[in-house]
Amino acid sequence: MTRTLPVSSIRLARPSELDALAPIERSAASLFRDAGLSWLADGDTMDASILSKFCEQGTLWVAVDEGDKPVGFLAGQELDGQFYIAEVSVALSHQRQGIGAKLVGAAVAHAKALGLEAVTLTTYRDLAWNGPFYARLGFIEIDPAKAAPGHLERLRQEAEAGHDQARRCLMALRLDQPARSSLMAESRSNR
Repeated sequence: MTRTLPVSSIRLARPSELDALAPIERSAASLFRDAGLSWLADGDTMDASILSKFCEQGTLWVAVDEGDKPVGFLAGQELDGQFYIAEVSVALSHQRQGIGAKLVGAAVAHAKALGLEAVTLTTYRDLAWNGPFYARLGFIEIDPAKAAPGHLERLRQEAEAGHDQARRCLMALRLDQPARSSLMAESRSNR
């Protein structure tokens, strides 16, 4: 087993690091093979121009190891008055160390600083590292019938891309509610 360096911090991504994010996303997506979703594991990673836009907006965070090398990232944006998490990826070699929760904590702190009402995302409800992971952080499933137009459009785009909508869900963490203590500790430690 390969020993990995501990993650030293979560910080905003630098433009020079954008090329390092596709291999991280590819590594993280390899888990989908065992879930019968090989097409996701082998599909395209986020477009570099989209990552660049997130970086310019200050809504692209990286988890870095002690050598300041990215090992995970979170990209998001404002959508319908909420902060929408578009992607969270942690390299397979660094998973199950709390890095995903730390990245989500950075997004939560950002959304709170902007005065947004919630942090949202779409995910697979039945995969352990998707819906159940976010539920442990305090996210709850939202009825799509109650979703705002931008979020409905995301769900529509996912269906068009081939995602099984019976397995997908929209989740939200309301920021006017007390968050899970582990997530709040993560957001405080990333300031």
